[in-house]
Amino acid sequence: MDDAFARDASEVLRLLNVDPGAGLSGAEVLEARAKYGSNEQPAEQGTPFWKLVLKQFDDLLVKILVVAAVVDFGIALLNGESGANAFVEPGVIVMILIANATVGVVTETNAEKAIEELKAYEADVATVLRKGRLHVIPATQLVPGDIVEVAVKEGASTATPHALH
Repeated sequence: MDDAFARDASEVLRLLNVDPGAGLSGAEVLEARAKYGSNEQPAEQGTPFWKLVLKQFDDLLVKILVVAAVVDFGIALLNGESGANAFVEPGVIVMILIANATVGVVTETNAEKAIEELKAYEADVATVLRKGRLHVIPATQLVPGDIVEVAVKEGASTATPHALH
């Protein structure tokens, strides 16, 4: 069920065949874990540095600027310019492209680091109603149909049915 979050709690409990007073049984947990797997996202590999750099040049405007730098350099050579004069305008364009790529790589690297840091805020444990009792379990062991106790603030909590996964 992909839209459990949009449904009424009683409807989710009915569709997942969960007793709201007892939660899931041990057999139901094993069956759900076999069907859905563990409650965790697969680890993502970071993008290699060279791919980040190449990605910065995969833009139409950047490609136009690269062509403009090459054409400008070609025109300078055809007009008989030599030395530093032939490289001034294409050099400025290339420096702009390098600066753009640097900013893009730094931004994407910082974004990846921020995402990794946000993972530190994921819940490590959860309190669930199973077999009629509350149990504290690793959050990775939650299954669809678990009734999870959600803390409202320090010291206060309420049991709320949730279909997780």
